[in-house]
Amino acid sequence: MPDRMFYRFCNLMRNLGILQIVGVCGGDTTRINCIGRCSVRRLVSVSVLSVLLVSGAASAQGVSEEPIGTLAELMRGIMFPNANKLFDAQAQEPGGELPEMSPEVSEAVSALMGPTSARFAGIYRGWPDVAGAAVALADGAKLAMIEGRPCENGVSAPVDRADYIEGARLLEESAVNVLNSARDQDYEAVWEAVNYVVESCSHCHRTYRDGPDSRQEPRCQ
Repeated sequence: MPDRMFYRFCNLMRNLGILQIVGVCGGDTTRINCIGRCSVRRLVSVSVLSVLLVSGAASAQGVSEEPIGTLAELMRGIMFPNANKLFDAQAQEPGGELPEMSPEVSEAVSALMGPTSARFAGIYRGWPDVAGAAVALADGAKLAMIEGRPCENGVSAPVDRADYIEGARLLEESAVNVLNSARDQDYEAVWEAVNYVVESCSHCHRTYRDGPDSRQEPRCQ
């Protein structure tokens, strides 16, 4: 750093109350001679580093601990699409050959899924997709247990009720079993474990989702 810029920097830091130079260069805090410059440079460097570290620590805040969406939104955003991926795995072994699609079929798929989803749908296709879906369900069970999350009808999710807690536990346990089997690429074990995912879903749906139509109101009473 050139001397002139260095002097200006020291004065700026001193004026801001960040740097105080006392007796380093014979008590002259305005003009820094060559003898004391190295010592002052070190002091300035340490001061700047300390300021950056302290300000960085103050601004590094964690994520909110409050739930963001309703329980229904959590189900539609995480549980529903990822459970369907596991049900698909029961119908077709992961990693199998894909049939050729005509331009018309490809266009229809793109219109249904959206162009971006259709374009990248095959990137993690196969066992990674199954494993990812299982992780989403296992961790989603924990998200469903966050206190204060509202149901779609406005009441709080019953996170303190034994049957609801058991449903979340069953979902996590069954999803972890799917995950472990997917990592081993054991199709029969995955197929069997997915059945328990279905049971864990039904465990809560029977009580907290009314009627044969899942869109029927009220929900999560």
